[in-house]
Amino acid sequence: MNKNMKSLQKRIKVDTIILGIFCILCSLAILIHIDQINQYYHMENSSFSVKLGPTDTINKTYNYYLYIDGKQYYPVDYNNYGRLDEKGKMNIKANIIIDNLNGIVESILVEIIFILLYGMLSKVRKGITPFSMNNVFRLRTIAILSFFVVLLPVGVNIVSSIVVFQYVTFEFSSLNFYILSIGVMFGIISEIFKYGCVLQQDIDHIV
Repeated sequence: MNKNMKSLQKRIKVDTIILGIFCILCSLAILIHIDQINQYYHMENSSFSVKLGPTDTINKTYNYYLYIDGKQYYPVDYNNYGRLDEKGKMNIKANIIIDNLNGIVESILVEIIFILLYGMLSKVRKGITPFSMNNVFRLRTIAILSFFVVLLPVGVNIVSSIVVFQYVTFEFSSLNFYILSIGVMFGIISEIFKYGCVLQQDIDHIV
């Protein structure tokens, strides 16, 4: 029994290290988004453009790409980047800043989720039972944050679009549906942990 427990604790230690690495990566992503916002904010609007370019030369498919100072970067949604501001002009710089703001919000929320999971595994690695009300609270918080990962960026996009552009566009992809489903699953798991917590308390009283 002790041997199996030690083996399990070693695997959990590896998992906590992986979660720690993901937390660091999320922090780096936040810093990168902040740096890009600062960099692009001080550039002229004329530095940005959206042009139609080849995506697949064999099948002759085309996509719109973002260009900064004449250099091609990544494909963009023209329905989003082609919106006109209150002056009747395309404001590509504003779109890039909005995308980076969404990236910051998503990275912060995901990092909080990883930190909560890290806290759970750290307790288990020390031999503390996972069936506690603290872990139930953590799992419920993760479930709520999973919803915010989808909904908050949409809210940021709506508010910023109302301020800058004449109309609002936002995309609800299948990935967002999967993230919401994961949030529901974490909510269900929290109820299972709550049931295990009650059983653990009954066992402790019997002992």
